[in-house]
Amino acid sequence: MDVFITHISTACVLLEIGSVRILTDPVFDEGERYYSFRHIGIGATRRKGPALKPEAIPELDAMLLSHTHHPDNLDEGGRSLFPKARRLITNSDEEEFVNEKAIRLSRWQSTTIQGQHGEIITVTATPALHGPRFMAESKRVCGFVLEWLGQENGALYISGDTVYFNDLRELPERFKIGTALVHLGAVRFWVPFARFTFDSAGAVKMAQLLGVETLIPIHYEQDVWSHFKEDVASYQRAFQNAGLGKKTRWLSKGVRTQLSI
Repeated sequence: MDVFITHISTACVLLEIGSVRILTDPVFDEGERYYSFRHIGIGATRRKGPALKPEAIPELDAMLLSHTHHPDNLDEGGRSLFPKARRLITNSDEEEFVNEKAIRLSRWQSTTIQGQHGEIITVTATPALHGPRFMAESKRVCGFVLEWLGQENGALYISGDTVYFNDLRELPERFKIGTALVHLGAVRFWVPFARFTFDSAGAVKMAQLLGVETLIPIHYEQDVWSHFKEDVASYQRAFQNAGLGKKTRWLSKGVRTQLSI
């Protein structure tokens, strides 16, 4: 089955798996804007908009929402696309998110998406920790594993906004992961040692844990977001030093790219 990916901005990608169209963490606001992350009393500035306009997005079989309470993963422009999606899949802890299309998955719970040509995509919610454990909202996030018949190299893993933590060790016990879309950024705010997403060291540990064939960085652009704290050169050095250089695919924004999965 042909698989294509288009990186639009931050953690927003369009996945085309056969006839199935899936959009992740949609962010489509334009221009420079400051956002308040009201749950943690701080904010961040987005400096530029997405590589594609909302009107370029096709009708969708599903949106995958790793979390709905931070505007760098779901903004007003992203919400405007809800009518294009048949289903909105998120985690069970997003109780404030109200939408009749919403499917809320608990950790390791699955649902399916069916394509026009009969393809079946199984979507499973995976653990994520979006910040220090003492913050209640750090657990209001998930990743996803996507499985379908004919995968040659293993399942597709989308990390969601997470740091490396022990619960991720259960992933390779449950799935053979071939390709990982990793939310990077090394996001931090007022506490210097606290991280909210993977830095390069955490991403390397995760990739080695899963034994991935392909590592695709997303959610990393310092020219887009003020709270992303590690630059591309640092990631590249870390991946190269860990033997992941040839496995890493940096996607060009707005370019439809074929994947072997």
